[in-house]
Amino acid sequence: MQITWDEKHGKILTSFLDKLNGKNIKWFIIRGFVGLPEHNPSKDVDMMIEVGKEKKAAILLKETFRDCDLEYFHADSFGHVHCYIALNTTRKFSIHIDLIEGYISKGFEVFTFEELYQHTILYNNMRVLDELMNGIMLLVYKIFGYHNAKLKKAYQDDIFDSYKKYKTEFTEMLQYLLGTELCENICKLIEIRDFQSIVKLEPEFTKKLKKYTWKKRPIWTLKYTCEFFTQKVFRVVFHYKKYAKVFAVLAPDGTGKTTFLDTLIGKMNFYYVNTEADHRFHVYHFRPTVLPNLGEVGEKAGVMKQDTDFTNPHRGKPANPLSSLARIAYYTLDYIVGWQKCVRYDVHYDKYTIFDRYSYDFIVDPLRTKLNLPKSVRKFFVALTPQIKIVFVLQAKPETVYARKQELELDEIKRQIAAYKELADSNKRFYIIDAEKTPDEMAEEAAAILLEHYTEKL
Repeated sequence: MQITWDEKHGKILTSFLDKLNGKNIKWFIIRGFVGLPEHNPSKDVDMMIEVGKEKKAAILLKETFRDCDLEYFHADSFGHVHCYIALNTTRKFSIHIDLIEGYISKGFEVFTFEELYQHTILYNNMRVLDELMNGIMLLVYKIFGYHNAKLKKAYQDDIFDSYKKYKTEFTEMLQYLLGTELCENICKLIEIRDFQSIVKLEPEFTKKLKKYTWKKRPIWTLKYTCEFFTQKVFRVVFHYKKYAKVFAVLAPDGTGKTTFLDTLIGKMNFYYVNTEADHRFHVYHFRPTVLPNLGEVGEKAGVMKQDTDFTNPHRGKPANPLSSLARIAYYTLDYIVGWQKCVRYDVHYDKYTIFDRYSYDFIVDPLRTKLNLPKSVRKFFVALTPQIKIVFVLQAKPETVYARKQELELDEIKRQIAAYKELADSNKRFYIIDAEKTPDEMAEEAAAILLEHYTEKL
């Protein structure tokens, strides 16, 4: 599903801007505005809102989405950047608008809203950032504070064009921010389009800008940096469960988990207005693997050679009961510790956490992990692992599964399908997906369930 901004998006944007103007809320659009409101070279719209008015603007935006018959709403905040997405699955429509309450990067405000507003012009009856400030802003906010900063070619072109057209003003502004020496170095590199070398100057670049902001507005900088730190700690440490979006997929080999997941991630990327390059879906196979595979541990210890032949999931003999107990305890610890690390990491970057298989396989398919323990013991350890809110169980006819992949015997496939169904029928968090359907139909059904749980109904 391709993300394309068209006239329908333009109608929503125009309606929202009219509401802002009606409430006398100052705003302007930054970057990627050419073609708006009907067409947009970007997948979303970034809007700067005057400080203190973002909450009112967000209410108006939500009203606009509701008026335009959108059904789901997702909101998230990173510092003073507030991301809003609305969508309708029936119409296969999604829209993403960011409201930025003052351009404050990691607690540092290089330019105030009013300073930026003075550099706006009218474009198609919309207030947008002028070319000079657009170039300066891209340079500042795409490098400042990023240890692994990257400048996309489109950003490089805008910075270069801004510098060439407004060389005197661009240089004076940069010199005011960074001092003469660093400014001259950067301008020389812009002249020859050596942006790779500019990015390497990030440590000095960031240091100069931090010094500038502390000197310019010490009280506000203290306030904003404290806000940024507090929000980050609140989100990742204390209330990560509120933001976590986790699901798992269970099925015997050959049922089509990989195809299903690829199709589902594609649909969810569309609905959340992401591209594949945004990497908003993090897939873990079976467990977090914060702790290494036991075979890897044994090989490093020199007591065994690691088995890396994964074509037959039941290739190994079951371990003895004592060894099985140590094995399942080790894996359970990985789920408990790894969950805290991996899910919190994904929450920090607003990613979905996806498990291709999960601890429930200890119950259904113990031979995969060489377990030789009573079912009651395996269930006990599974109960100790974090319980996922949504688990999809793919079900198909055993003959269909066997025809796709012959890694397991037909009787074993039948047994696993029945065991997975029994597991799903006994737990309200489990959802059975008919794997006899097309991957697109399966993914659409799963996407509706995820959106129902992880977004707000408008």
